[in-house]
Amino acid sequence: MSVAFAGNSTTGASREAGPLRVMIVDDSVVIRGLISRWVGAEHDMEVAASLRTGLEAVNQIERINPDVAVLDIEMPELDGISALPQLLAKKRDLVIIMASTLTRRNAEISFKALSLGAADYIPKPESTREASAADIFHHDLIQ
Repeated sequence: MSVAFAGNSTTGASREAGPLRVMIVDDSVVIRGLISRWVGAEHDMEVAASLRTGLEAVNQIERINPDVAVLDIEMPELDGISALPQLLAKKRDLVIIMASTLTRRNAEISFKALSLGAADYIPKPESTREASAADIFHHDLIQ
């Protein structure tokens, strides 16, 4: 996975000013914790917010002002597919990475996310106990 920021001068300018601000949106506290730890360990990234639902993300996007959102697909209150266009309507230059176990099993949902404006998608491991899958997820996410 690679997401280029060069084409968007607004995002590029904010990257120059400081670390990449990442908003993590996932109903699993374990996954939010893993992603937060990985993002926090990168010198050029910071966790801007860690939220449980798509509704929280939509309601707080302007206050948080992230550069990137890592967005789960299956969540309560407002799922990632429904939250995606609402987030982009409020922040057009937001780079959204979909992260879900559904991306591994259901290509149709992944393509729908991309057609709605997601920059990329990465499969989450089916189980956080599967060490090699977690390592692959970590690598793909940070890349």
